[in-house]
Amino acid sequence: MSANKFFFVFKDSLIESDDASMSIVSLRNPATRNATKYLFRRTSKKACNLYEVNCFNEQHRSWFINESVCSNGKIFLPTPIDPLFLVLPYLVEHCSERAVPLDQILIDDKFPCTSQLVEVLPADRLSLIADEKRAGSILALKYNETKALEWLVSKCHRLSKVIGTEEGPTARSLNYIKEEKENEKDEDEKSTLHTALGIVSDYLSLEFGRKLSVALGFPEDENISKKRKSVVDLESAVVKRIKKEENHDTTPIKLPAAEKKVSAKAKALAKAASGSKSISSFFKK
Repeated sequence: MSANKFFFVFKDSLIESDDASMSIVSLRNPATRNATKYLFRRTSKKACNLYEVNCFNEQHRSWFINESVCSNGKIFLPTPIDPLFLVLPYLVEHCSERAVPLDQILIDDKFPCTSQLVEVLPADRLSLIADEKRAGSILALKYNETKALEWLVSKCHRLSKVIGTEEGPTARSLNYIKEEKENEKDEDEKSTLHTALGIVSDYLSLEFGRKLSVALGFPEDENISKKRKSVVDLESAVVKRIKKEENHDTTPIKLPAAEKKVSAKAKALAKAASGSKSISSFFKK
């Protein structure tokens, strides 16, 4: 048996090239700022692409690989991700007030591989969220929130169009609405745009997600706050449960006494007897 093997699902185009190399690194998640796994794919032509490593996990699952058993039954799915999402928080933090060279922006002591994002960031793409300042051969960047919101709004609109044409539960629901309410095209577009907002917001901070919601014409989206809050509450509940188990906190809790249940038959007898006289009353003078 082997526990050091992992099961990945790749597109053929990612592994058909013999000269391609892949490496998995830990970077900060742009939304939660926690450690998340990403995959760099490099080729001999100095091309480099970034992928987010998604994990699907179920209990009591293993893999049979040739004649061996892999006890790690997780499924890892690398999917492309726009590296600008990962760079955006660093731009906001380091160069909101002044222009800074990119190699000085992508510095993170806890995640040293952050500097590798330079390889997947063409200069023309950085201009979508920042202003360029040149001094000879030195290129410096200054964060531009207006540009960043315009880029995100454009991304949401493009994603919305894809959602409206893809086959699946969402598409079927929208097609059903179109058949029943042919004159409500605007409502359908708004629904798909809101779905796109939810997807894009998963890669943004809570504050930036709210700004994007307003920029798209939606009121401040409470769903984003509730979604993030539910995750935080769940993590907090798990931590509290673990601490309680460690402290052996087993103080009994007094529960209120349950009310005595009365059967339907007893209720009927009591109702019938409510208007009758006691038998002893017949013997009184």
